[in-house]
Amino acid sequence: MNPLKLIKRLFIILGIVLVSIIVVINIPIISINHQASNTDYSNWMSETLSDNQTIITVKMLGAHDAFSKDIKLLSQPDIKAPSIMTGASGFFIKGYSVKQSVTQTADATELLESGVRYLDVRLSLIDDEWVTKHNFVSSDFLMILEDIQTFLDENTGEFLILDFQHIDGIDYDDDNDYQLFLNMLDTSGILNYHYTSDILPLHLLTYGDVTDSGTTSSVIIIDKFTKTDKNTLHYDTSIRSSWANTDSFDVVLEFLEEEKTLVETTTDGKQFVVMQAVTTMRMNPRGIIDSLLKWSLVERAEKFNNYLIEYESFDNLLDAMPIVMVDYANCGPFNDEIMTVIIDSNTN
Repeated sequence: MNPLKLIKRLFIILGIVLVSIIVVINIPIISINHQASNTDYSNWMSETLSDNQTIITVKMLGAHDAFSKDIKLLSQPDIKAPSIMTGASGFFIKGYSVKQSVTQTADATELLESGVRYLDVRLSLIDDEWVTKHNFVSSDFLMILEDIQTFLDENTGEFLILDFQHIDGIDYDDDNDYQLFLNMLDTSGILNYHYTSDILPLHLLTYGDVTDSGTTSSVIIIDKFTKTDKNTLHYDTSIRSSWANTDSFDVVLEFLEEEKTLVETTTDGKQFVVMQAVTTMRMNPRGIIDSLLKWSLVERAEKFNNYLIEYESFDNLLDAMPIVMVDYANCGPFNDEIMTVIIDSNTN
């Protein structure tokens, strides 16, 4: 065969292979075999917690990037999306990026019915609209707050933590931006459920305090605004939440063991403490290859959650870091197992 024709044919084959790979990795399908729990955990707090248990010691399930369910192929990149997920590069890996950005498959109501009581909230203020996000814009946050309030009204004796981990499109040091944030919470109605105390510090508040002995429901709102005299709780003094930033299951557990030691030896025990039991796709060649093998973040989470709950020292981690924050929090088998551990640990 003519060498030039051979080279041309090889280039054509290579091009077809490359296009095929791009098409395959961008199929925006999260192919989990979801099994919902048959148990409704809507009232697990009111049914199991004692009035005198301090709220910072309550073991609970948390949802990482709680409101990313609605990210789809046509979702627009967030204002703080990594550059690789925007422009021309973002176009060619959009489906792949979406699969690595969806962390939960449930809406707010489903998460709460699954027993989740800690919600990791990521917001952006875009064109005067408050939206949830994780690399891409997901949902209207005001609609989510409506669902949360409905749940609280229907399930007295439950309390939630709304941890605003990231808010983009604002300046944390700007008091006017804090007022914008507060106005949004007030307009939505959720601020009416926010529990504050001018008498007792956070570490002395009990379940009985924040729910009026199980007769009302409440939320604890935490954010990173630096305003001194504010209605919500200061992030730095109210919560500890450290991130392993790796996709290695073993490295995450090693990190959590180190974090446990730090919590037990260097902290004053006056904050909420989050166990960030999540793996993260690394945006480098090795990380991208690893994520391709696991197909989607949710599928990776399904495997890691089982790995976590089977870890022989999990109970010790839970004692030091009572808020277990995971991806795919409503995965049926894991959900039942972790809620059993949480309820038993709180009651015993």
